[in-house]
Amino acid sequence: MGSRNASVLFFAAIALFLFLHFPSQTEATIPPELVSKVCPQSEIRSYEICVKSLMANPKSLMATSAKAVAENALDMARRETTATSCFFAALLKRKDINPASKAALESCSSLFKQSVTFFNLDGLSGGTASLDLHYALDKATECKSELSAAHVSIKSVTHKLEEWSNFYSTASAAVNAVENPEH
Repeated sequence: MGSRNASVLFFAAIALFLFLHFPSQTEATIPPELVSKVCPQSEIRSYEICVKSLMANPKSLMATSAKAVAENALDMARRETTATSCFFAALLKRKDINPASKAALESCSSLFKQSVTFFNLDGLSGGTASLDLHYALDKATECKSELSAAHVSIKSVTHKLEEWSNFYSTASAAVNAVENPEH
């Protein structure tokens, strides 16, 4: 019976040691030298939002180069663009949407769907990442213009577009850091 207690105590001690010596995902961070290359170039007004956007993807925590951070940021922007397209498509299915807003919302759904195709190009490896991002930004800007012209004022739409903009800006900054390392 004594050896069984010793075994349990031994395994408990190892588990405690491992728990205390390995950071949790919430404590893990992207290497500061990589963040300092990316976030100051971001169009986002807040350095913290840029860091938060990067931290949204666990792969960023394992990044060892600016290129890896940029690939992850592009992946997150691609996912957010897909989510935004789906958001507009779902919004159109709601019964409480003002019919006068429907055309602008349909256009936004289509524009973000088109943006997804830009993100599915070769990106960093193909040398088109900056261009892909600019095409996506053009489509988002067109969506905002159409919403404004149609006087669409829906809080969830504003929030979703702001969220997309944060991921876009982070991806743009990360790509810029890779494509223009002297800045």
